[in-house]
Amino acid sequence: MQGLQIQSAVGAKPCALLHRSQGSPTFRSGVPATARRVSDGLRPSNRTQTGRLKLSIRAASAVVEAKPKTDLVLIPGGKGKATHLKKGDLIKVINTHGKQVVDFWAFSTEEWGKEIMSMHHTRNALQKMTPQAGDTLYTASMKPIMTMLEDTGPGVHDTTAAACSYGLYVLQIGEEAAKEHDSCTNNLYNALAELGMALTEDPRYGYYTPAPFNLWMNVADSPDESGYAWVMPPSEQKAGDYCVFRAEQDCVAAMSACPWDLGDMNGPGGKPQDCHFQVFSP
Repeated sequence: MQGLQIQSAVGAKPCALLHRSQGSPTFRSGVPATARRVSDGLRPSNRTQTGRLKLSIRAASAVVEAKPKTDLVLIPGGKGKATHLKKGDLIKVINTHGKQVVDFWAFSTEEWGKEIMSMHHTRNALQKMTPQAGDTLYTASMKPIMTMLEDTGPGVHDTTAAACSYGLYVLQIGEEAAKEHDSCTNNLYNALAELGMALTEDPRYGYYTPAPFNLWMNVADSPDESGYAWVMPPSEQKAGDYCVFRAEQDCVAAMSACPWDLGDMNGPGGKPQDCHFQVFSP
């Protein structure tokens, strides 16, 4: 990707909010031959013989005709960024170096803290596990908030995993190491803080972190002695692959270049890599 105009984070205000989780999940990076993706067999056929999504051609023309509202904006590896979108705006999320997982959220600005892009409600609405190009993503009240217009990669994403958090890293690497480790949960709150915004605090649970749309996250399950265990092989993306979304209402989009480095989910070695996004007006 030549000629990138990078806009770095300005005026970031670190936020120390922590999100603790319960239980002790086990994550594995190896993929047995018997492993299958969570979405295998549940995703309707929508591919050409080359493996590209048929809807990509139609969606690509919409991006070409749109007017850039921003330059390319950097999402530093392991960090997060957020941006305001008007209804009809397009946001292009770019896997700049390939293999990197990006957690993606959308929050209505009209009903802040109430209308949030919801993965389980989207699955119900679509009757499938993984949104594809042409699919709309919904809030808990089934209001459209984003439509996925284009996906230049193989269409492998996840809607089941929660954002990684301080609590999850405590379970995996211990409390002291977790204190020094970034997480998608903290990245979300920090990115919103850059815009002067924060999620509503629920007095029962504290700050609630909605499940993200995990772009390019390759989740599979594999039978073992305890049932089906999650395995997270590397993302299948190539450098420069991207997804384009259209905002169906005024909203804030937030993204985290996932800092998970305890396996090969973000590519061999697991080192988080930079990604970019760009906003267009119709």
